[in-house]
Amino acid sequence: MPQRFYFDLTDGLTTIRDDDGVEADDLRMALQHAEEAIEEMRQNGELAQFSGHWWLIVRSKDGTVLATVEIS
Repeated sequence: MPQRFYFDLTDGLTTIRDDDGVEADDLRMALQHAEEAIEEMRQNGELAQFSGHWWLIVRSKDGTVLATVEIS
């Protein structure tokens, strides 16, 4: 059964919360969506505005952090 996963961006001080999320069957598929989102942001030049080290945090609806993906 699909569940909703949320992808927040953080540098440790600033967090940009994802209030919409995406539906995926499991964490593996959610991580695939995360990698695709990061690649799309790279191609669109959206990551250029982020200086320093940033991470994409994959979390559940209740806020539990399920995975962290470095993006810089």
